[in-house]
Amino acid sequence: MPHLLPRFTRALTRRPAANFVDGITESAHLGAPDYDKAMRQYDAYLETLNNCGLRVTALPADDRYPDGHFVEDPFVIYRGLAFQCRSGAATRRDEGESLKAHLSDLHIVEAPADARIDGGDVLFCSDRVLVGISGRTNRAGWRALRAALRTVQPDIRVDAVAMKGMLHLKSGLTELVPGVLIHCPLLQLEYDLSWARVIALPPEEAHAADVMPVNDALVIAAGCPLALAAARQVCSRVIALDMSEFVKMDGGLTCLSLRY
Repeated sequence: MPHLLPRFTRALTRRPAANFVDGITESAHLGAPDYDKAMRQYDAYLETLNNCGLRVTALPADDRYPDGHFVEDPFVIYRGLAFQCRSGAATRRDEGESLKAHLSDLHIVEAPADARIDGGDVLFCSDRVLVGISGRTNRAGWRALRAALRTVQPDIRVDAVAMKGMLHLKSGLTELVPGVLIHCPLLQLEYDLSWARVIALPPEEAHAADVMPVNDALVIAAGCPLALAAARQVCSRVIALDMSEFVKMDGGLTCLSLRY
């Protein structure tokens, strides 16, 4: 099977709206996010993508969608295919329509009516794709994505992963480099990870399990020393970003952009 991890050249993002505090969150105990601080963090995020060699498109804020800056959830992009997701969160199902025009050079395939899937539940690893079965993603969503991906790579492996404990699969599990996973044990999985080396994080660094590989760099959450040490073991270019205001809204690094 060909190596799945692509080299990115572009990123599509959307600026957070002033009402992004009205988005869906299970982390209200962390307090309400500060919008001005969030925008400083977002600008640093864009600068990092640029410095990693990506051509970044930052769409204006759209206050119709308080969660609309989490652009990774409405689409999964792979080898010229843009699979349009259908979120298990009803208030988020129209977000993809506002992104379509900016992905017109890709082949767009829409999820069927019975499918529920968020891009945050889809993890591309070096030799397989993992799809978390969560409150946002069902097995019909997994099957629909698998069928779509097989139109561009017939032998691709796409596994369903039963999970609980965190919002999305990538909230608690990502791949640092091929064959090395970073995992927060708060995310409970019914899936055998013995094919990879797994680095476990303590609960206080839970949000640092959402690591964003961008070509030769690893972008990680700031203020998490164990995650930082793990990243530096496997990568010579590690960039730490403060994402505190997005963590308050159940967000992280990967969900703020579509990289392709």
